[in-house]
Formats: sequence, structure tokens, C-alpha cells
Amino acid sequence: MKTIRIGQGKARTAALLATSSLVMAGAQIGVAAAAHASTTNDTVMTNTQRMTGPTLNTTQAGWYSAGSHLNLQCYTRGQAVKGYYSKYIPGGWDNLWYKVSDGYWVADVDINTGSNNPVTPACPTSGRAMGQRMNSNTGVAGQCTWGAFEQWRAATGYYPYISGNAKDWANSARSRGWTVVADAQPRSIVVFQPYVQGASSYGHVAWVTGTQRRADGLYVTFTEMNGTAGPFRWVTRTVKDVVGMSYILAP
Repeated sequence: MKTIRIGQGKARTAALLATSSLVMAGAQIGVAAAAHASTTNDTVMTNTQRMTGPTLNTTQAGWYSAGSHLNLQCYTRGQAVKGYYSKYIPGGWDNLWYKVSDGYWVADVDINTGSNNPVTPACPTSGRAMGQRMNSNTGVAGQCTWGAFEQWRAATGYYPYISGNAKDWANSARSRGWTVVADAQPRSIVVFQPYVQGASSYGHVAWVTGTQRRADGLYVTFTEMNGTAGPFRWVTRTVKDVVGMSYILAP
């Protein structure tokens, strides 16, 4: 069984190029001239994860079986992954994901859509605005800001234009067009103000992978660098959502 692998920090993220073509079982699959609204002719080429979001950091809800046909509703750019068609993609990484009619997500790299480009309309952003981007990680290597940038890029394929110390990130992101909210949500960067949940005087940032409602409130699970494990070390932990925490939402 072949599965999709999560992209690492130094791995190259690449969408399928429009000038390439995919070869499968002796047949050449050309680039489609135009997108279509949705289709039932999109074939799963290998058993692939059925995810609750366009990233392997969300919950897996079983598998889409090889040979099955999916009705694709819309697309988004999510986590860069490798899979069935990676050998035809420069660098091997593909961040194109589709929302299926059953409400779950599938990675483009494991399905045959007949095109190297998106074949559906883009998914609505649900109030998550697309802000300004930048070309590289401007955080200090090994620090929480660097780690948060890398987690965002792994999930979306690009870096958000945010600057300053961790405590300044919410205001910086808001000023550059990103949606910042007070309620905890997955697929976001949590910003801790100084001394909140153990943050230093510079604040702290981390990538939110999930939330859970408990009897005493909402809890947030996140992946961080330079947190409890120190510089250059990743750790995942869960804390209660409290005053002094805000969230920069990834579209």
C-alpha cells in the first residue's frame, strides 16, 4: 500500500507543471484545456488518505480505494505531499488538494483527473482572507517564529508575510491582509502574548493542528519549535485556550 508522505522543511514544494504530461499504463494523459465544475471520472490510482482537511495534520477518516471514482467539488492549495504521480513532478511535491462530494479531502497527486491543473473551481475561503506572501522564511533558525513559518508553508505551499517578534505577529498579520481571530481554530498560527501559557517576554507562536472542547473549556493542540523542547526541536502539546491567545488563519 503506497501512502502520501509529509513534506519536510527543506523539501521542494512543486505543483504539477502545465507543460508536463503523466504516463500511466502506456497511455499519455495530456493537459486539459479547461476546468470543469465537478466530475465522477476522477480515478484514485492508489489507496490514499481520506482527510478532514487539505493536510495530513488533520484527522484521517479512512481511505479512498484504488480504482474508485470521486466526485470532486472544489480545490485548494494545502500541504505539499508525495504520492503516485510524484515521479512526473519536478521535485516530487504537490500541494493541490480536492474537496470530495462526501465532505472529505483527497490529494491530487494520487488521483487521475486528466489534467495537470485544477479541474474544479477554487473552494470558498470561509472568511479566511488571503494576505500578502513572501518568498522565504525570515524567522531566526531554530526559534518559534521560524518553526511556525515552516509549518504554515508545509500546509499551504507558501510563507505568509508576517514580521516582528512573536508577540507582534497578530497585528503584523492583520495589517497585511490575513484574518486574525480570538477563537481557536485548526490550520492557523496561535500567537501567545508574553507570559501567557509559559511564553517568554517576546511571546510565542506555533501551528495549530486541532482543537477539543472539554468540560472546562476549549483546548488547543499545536506543533511548536523552541517551546518546551528548546531551539531546533519540534514538540506537540495541548493547552487551554485563554485570554492572550489569538489565531492567524490560513486560507
